[in-house]
Amino acid sequence: MIIDGHVHIGVGNFFHMKADVDLLLHLADQLGIDKLFVTDLNSLFYDMSEGNDCLARDVAAHQDRLMGYCSVPTPRLGRRAIDEIRRCREKYGFRGVKIYSHPEAPITEPATYPLLEVAAEYGMPILSHTTPDECDHLMQHVPQARLVMAHMGGHPYAFGDWHRAVAVAKKHPNLLLDTASSQIDNGMVEHAVAELGPEKILYGSDMPLLDPFTQMAKVTGAELDDRAKALILGGNLQRLLNLP
Repeated sequence: MIIDGHVHIGVGNFFHMKADVDLLLHLADQLGIDKLFVTDLNSLFYDMSEGNDCLARDVAAHQDRLMGYCSVPTPRLGRRAIDEIRRCREKYGFRGVKIYSHPEAPITEPATYPLLEVAAEYGMPILSHTTPDECDHLMQHVPQARLVMAHMGGHPYAFGDWHRAVAVAKKHPNLLLDTASSQIDNGMVEHAVAELGPEKILYGSDMPLLDPFTQMAKVTGAELDDRAKALILGGNLQRLLNLP
């Protein structure tokens, strides 16, 4: 089973992104992806609950292909964000949490801790656009949470420092890395597997923002054995989410 763990649906004007379910499933079929783990852009940039409701309708219509992240634009929403995670899990059966982070509202603020705690209570992995040092901080405060560092440090906010991302993930058993990144550096995935083992690496494309064909090739073309590739491309998420 191949699972893309980092996918967006909806409209995001800031990043010039637009994707509906038909486009995403068309791309998934071309790439041989069985399931898409999706976050709604409306939730991250416009209206949290409305976006999660829109995603829930798409997931309900394509239960065999889509899984939902409960998306939270900022931990500063406090109790409302916690209640939204519970609502998305209990009403819609969403499987994960997506928390956005940026320098003006860093994810290391104490308001984030309760969000990670409630996600851990439900066994929901947390995908976050964050830096290695921020993940290091969060793991020290909520070590039971299963935190996925989006982009493995490979984005401008984290200065593309995937070596630092791997070093931090090595310190924390529940800190995972996803493969989506804005740069395509030779040896990036191989280095992560050599240091951490393939069990801590998750495939993600960040489509439609990033080219999913290039992101897939980073894993399929890596100098890794078939078992490692299978775990990264879906086996790890299948295990973490208890999928059949």
